[in-house]
Amino acid sequence: MSDDAGESLAKAEDERPRWLAAELTIVYVVSVVLVAGLVRLDRAFPLAGNLHALVGLVFIFLPVLVLDRRGRPYRRYGFAVDKPAWDVLWALLAMAVAFPPIAAFAPWFWGIAGKAWAFAWPIGYPSVALSQLLVVALPEEIFYRGYLMSRLDDVLPCRARVLGVQVGPGLVIQAVLFALGHFLVDFHPARLGVFFPALAFGWLKAKRGTIGAGVLFHAASNIFMEIFRAGYGLV
Repeated sequence: MSDDAGESLAKAEDERPRWLAAELTIVYVVSVVLVAGLVRLDRAFPLAGNLHALVGLVFIFLPVLVLDRRGRPYRRYGFAVDKPAWDVLWALLAMAVAFPPIAAFAPWFWGIAGKAWAFAWPIGYPSVALSQLLVVALPEEIFYRGYLMSRLDDVLPCRARVLGVQVGPGLVIQAVLFALGHFLVDFHPARLGVFFPALAFGWLKAKRGTIGAGVLFHAASNIFMEIFRAGYGLV
């Protein structure tokens, strides 16, 4: 067998569903173990405020390592900048749709309906707000929507149209794994609530073909929630 034929066969093997499923399972489990380990290490031996940065590195380097090893193009997984003005526009539209209902109903969910809200910066804001974009949102979108959701689409290519966008089962599965990953860090049931924004982040990835809009909306959502909670004295 020639070298070219052997390489083609190897690539075909890589794309078989069982191989992709095994890859996804290993990468996800490793990410959970590393992140949970870092969180527990930080509790025992504080990492000088570098916990989020270290977790971010896990979410960036794991998919990059795998995609490089598989010879997969980054653009295929949304790691690209394509018409950033449209990313901003879609992120703003998502904020306009999501934030008002959250502001209206979250106080009822928290059991503080009727309590007055007053603007207040959370501790450390606004100087650290940028970290929500670069240290939290960007790495998580690279891992969950860029790598994980795209590879799930490789395994489960069936499509349905949701709000005008073709999506596959990977949209829901990545949201489940995103919520589970948060829950397994400290086993707090409230962590599972990130399932719902993960659906929105995934939809934006499917709509735009890149993670840009999702990164912006993800960071804005985190910042909005922290400021909103601070206004009620919850942080």
